[in-house]
Amino acid sequence: MKALKVLGKIFLALVAALLILALVVVGLRAYNHHTYPVMSQGAGGEGKAREEASISTAPIEGEQVSGVHLTPAENTRPGVVVVYGGSEGGRDAPRAQWLASEGFEVLSMHFFGQEGQEPLLANVPLEQFDEVSDYIAEHVDGGPVTVIGTSKGAEFAELLAAKGFAVDNLVAFVPAHYSYSGLGEQGRYEEPSFTHQGEAVPFGSFRTGSIAVGLKLAWDMATGYPPSYRATYENAAEHAEDAARIDLSEFAGNVLLFAGEADQMWQSDVAARELEQQGEHIEAHVYPDAGHIFFADSEQEPHGWQIMFGGTPAGNKAAYEDSREVLLERLTQWHAAE
Repeated sequence: MKALKVLGKIFLALVAALLILALVVVGLRAYNHHTYPVMSQGAGGEGKAREEASISTAPIEGEQVSGVHLTPAENTRPGVVVVYGGSEGGRDAPRAQWLASEGFEVLSMHFFGQEGQEPLLANVPLEQFDEVSDYIAEHVDGGPVTVIGTSKGAEFAELLAAKGFAVDNLVAFVPAHYSYSGLGEQGRYEEPSFTHQGEAVPFGSFRTGSIAVGLKLAWDMATGYPPSYRATYENAAEHAEDAARIDLSEFAGNVLLFAGEADQMWQSDVAARELEQQGEHIEAHVYPDAGHIFFADSEQEPHGWQIMFGGTPAGNKAAYEDSREVLLERLTQWHAAE
């Protein structure tokens, strides 16, 4: 009888502790969502695309591709620039619109999340770019193909170049030097971000290494505190097999990389420097006090971006302005009229 009473008390104590923990989590979530509106509003990045009458647009819809073809009224640059967004699933419309306004023909593309594509960022086939190449051959009047990707879109673009797809030049904003686990539904098995020829692209797993890193991230997410994922990606890279490393040494084209020293999403600064060591054709720009997003005006972003993305308002603005200047200069060289 005594044992039952003791067990009963222990059970009640556990229930009480769980209730208190639940109340703490609920309270922290309410507080953090109020204190850090970035958790509910998201970050604006480069802002909305501005429509310009001098640029014509046409939808691109295929079996595995979805996007928009932007053609300037005065198409002064040979070839085409293909632009991909990041893990949000967007097509980086502001950058595409800006480049079109500078005279470049641009394809602003999704690489997942649309009809005919993988719904989430997992098991995304690199071969979808073959359909983009077919579209270019049919709708663009020759010239080089430059692919620009940001964050997970940079990882995608880097793999296209590394695996020998029809890419002449590569630009990666806040790049990766490893391929990582997919961002799909994390169930019993981890999925790759990308596949090639029907096989998973080897990736650094989030389930290896330090348990403390995973617990810290889980607690932040449970309580609604803006998470910094950098430690998670550092941990995955540290324990990844060499096959997961992205190798651009055999890519014959130009490579341009932009990264932030204070990136809190992942270690893009480390990635840019390591990738730059793979060949003289690779040029890296790593900005001090810049984070994962080069904001034009960080002061207008909802509070909490500093924790999730990193950098200072001045550092991000400086990176935004210099990266645009360098990018435009390199694209002008690569897409010069003969």
